[in-house]
Amino acid sequence: MGGANDISGVKYLCRYSGNPIMKTLSSQDYRADIDGLRAVAILLVVLFHAGVSPLPGGYVGVDLFFVISGFLIGGALYRDYAAGQFSLYRFAVRRIRRIAPALLTMLFGLLFIGYFLLSPLEYSQLAKYSFGVFLSVPNIILLKGADYFSAPADLNPLLITWSLGIEEQFYLVLPIIMLLAARKRVLLFAVVALLSLLSLAGCIWLTPQNSSQAFYLLPTRGWELGAGVLLALWRPRPIGGLWANLFTLAGLALIAFCARRLNNGEGFPGDQALLPVLAACLLIAARSTISRLALENAPMRFIGKISYSWYLWHWPLLALARICSDGPVSVNQGLSISAIALGVAWLSWRYVEQPFRRPAREPRAVIPIYCLISGVAAAAMVGLWSSGGLPWRVNDKVVSSEAYKIDAQADPCLVANGADLPSASARCQPERSRPGIALVGDSHAAAMRSAVARYAEAQDKPLFQLTKATCPLLAAGVTRALYQQPAHASQCAAFNAAVMKELVSPRIDEVVIAASWAAGIETLPGAGYRDTHHPDRDNLSALKQGMDGVIAQLRQAGKKVVLIEDAPLLSLDPLRYSNNRNMPLRRELSQWLSDWKPLPTQNARTRRYSLPEADVTRLLRGYEQRDVRVVSLQENLCNRSGCLVTWQGLPLYYDDSDLSPQGVEIALVSRW
Repeated sequence: MGGANDISGVKYLCRYSGNPIMKTLSSQDYRADIDGLRAVAILLVVLFHAGVSPLPGGYVGVDLFFVISGFLIGGALYRDYAAGQFSLYRFAVRRIRRIAPALLTMLFGLLFIGYFLLSPLEYSQLAKYSFGVFLSVPNIILLKGADYFSAPADLNPLLITWSLGIEEQFYLVLPIIMLLAARKRVLLFAVVALLSLLSLAGCIWLTPQNSSQAFYLLPTRGWELGAGVLLALWRPRPIGGLWANLFTLAGLALIAFCARRLNNGEGFPGDQALLPVLAACLLIAARSTISRLALENAPMRFIGKISYSWYLWHWPLLALARICSDGPVSVNQGLSISAIALGVAWLSWRYVEQPFRRPAREPRAVIPIYCLISGVAAAAMVGLWSSGGLPWRVNDKVVSSEAYKIDAQADPCLVANGADLPSASARCQPERSRPGIALVGDSHAAAMRSAVARYAEAQDKPLFQLTKATCPLLAAGVTRALYQQPAHASQCAAFNAAVMKELVSPRIDEVVIAASWAAGIETLPGAGYRDTHHPDRDNLSALKQGMDGVIAQLRQAGKKVVLIEDAPLLSLDPLRYSNNRNMPLRRELSQWLSDWKPLPTQNARTRRYSLPEADVTRLLRGYEQRDVRVVSLQENLCNRSGCLVTWQGLPLYYDDSDLSPQGVEIALVSRW
């Protein structure tokens, strides 16, 4: 989005003649309507991020910025190129002066605030994503950095930098395309059009397969900037008259439709992104009476001018507020925080953007200085991440609380998405002559290790841990499918086949099965428990068939079987809940955001929970008729006052459903 406020403003200085593509522009052809369109884009994005429900498609504001950026910067590049004045060095200097000062100010400011507000684990994650921003690849780091244990996207203060990465990568490629097209005497318009069409086709094809890759990567988003470049090449000056009014009305109507009707990114970008891109092209291509009234008034021009800084600051402040809150930030709070960000944005525009954009003296070493700052800062982020987020800043309870999640992340026996075989580590499959106990299932099973290990030790038996993320033990042609991760179903089936082969062997005489059972009761198409022989079978029926197959094979092999039910699902993050009470400054902010009062006890309960699904619980308890022991977790965790969140100030879960070792001990005491 950063390039949407490009280095040339929207003033054109051109002296071209005889150009078959681009007509001559006046030296001071300021497009106030484009500043107004920027205002529309940033308002959509900010209101959407603040949680304004009537605008579920407000995220399309970023697509508007992409088209604006391509039009302004692509047009400026071509004018330099056509006039024989193109210089990669000058272009890079202008990009750095326009983008870097405000971005670096936000990054260093965020790191400063984070030092006081963020826990070690959160601070180390901030360092990881800051590293990507300093190297202009935040979109790639955001895509690759997501895993099973990743925090929700709305808690990542640097999530919005993905669009900056797209733009910076695009403007590394575009000048090269211009040079190559000229060298090979290929009409630039045709080359950009062809590449944009290929990018659009890739976007439409990839979105149903993997929407995250389609969303974050340049090859599938580049066509949106390319559309702006094509518009600059074809019609750099806006049309007027009746057609202009029609274009403006159509563009505004399309934006309104997208903001109101597109919902939460489902199927996006794909062909849905064509709508906001077309809307932006229509509005840029025309300058009408309507656009002068709607877009060129003083408030819209002002918001448009500071839109880059507002974009940079609004999301980090919202994310920090969400981190410090026990639950969702309200719409009123979101709007208040966005208003504060608007004030910060004005300061950034006035005292950071403007001075660097128009320096009193042209610095001679812009690129080396920028590279030095970025390189040193990136190296510092590696150090900050390696340190674990400077854990000495916080007290022992915060460190101990986060150790639960860190240990879970490092568990070698919980294989990640993508793997299709159990870990062969000696910790997971020990070499012992005596038959042992196997702990199998997904991350919920892995969380039970400490208690099951003591149970095995008391019987002098080895413990085998055969677990895979989001992959409950199922048989009889049933597996667990994930939405837009088509490979997971077959990987999970292969993993379970290997596990069952091990379980029926003489090395195992008792099997403990746990999972997030209710998580596979899905509404998304193709997701949840799936019978590969009868794909139309509903999730619950598929789960029953899969479990029937597992129990039948294990009982036929003479194995003792223990089934562990779901833990209560919390609608808050217990780790964040604990940190909000164990970090002084954060405690004050949390009390304001969440409206809670300090409690006299460190054993906190919450009513924000849901018990395991009744149908799933009935299904699991039905196996007691087959001589299977079924263990409930909820009796020791919950009573009429609610479910336990912390015990002696430490969280009993490391996320909303996975129990910590302390939580497992409390849940299973006297029940194992």
